[in-house]
Amino acid sequence: MAVIHPDVKNTLLYADTVHDHLLSTIEKMRALAAEGISEDKDIAVKVDMNGQLADLWLKPGILDSKTAAEIAKEITRLVTTAGQQNADQVAELFRAAHELPDFDAVVAAHGSGDTTEPAPKAQADKLRV
Repeated sequence: MAVIHPDVKNTLLYADTVHDHLLSTIEKMRALAAEGISEDKDIAVKVDMNGQLADLWLKPGILDSKTAAEIAKEITRLVTTAGQQNADQVAELFRAAHELPDFDAVVAAHGSGDTTEPAPKAQADKLRV
């Protein structure tokens, strides 16, 4: 039977904790979406974490009241504004991702704080079959 040194166990526990922390942050980033609505509520956009247009809604009949150039200008403004909001949120999440948990706190929380080396087996125990 293999014996894993407590320091190795603690390091693996910490690596798993950091891995979970980073994956959680990535999932939060992927879930980000910002929305923008024009003042007259004729146009609505939804932008993903990359600032890409994910959804566009135009009020029925908008082409009768605005030119294509006006609509395009408003869509561009809304997407840019929403994209900047997402960029700010992604930057904050990125900063938070680098705030890694403390090694000693993780080990203490899991009750694996034993950093003493395992006692060597007696020579007679090693020779038993």
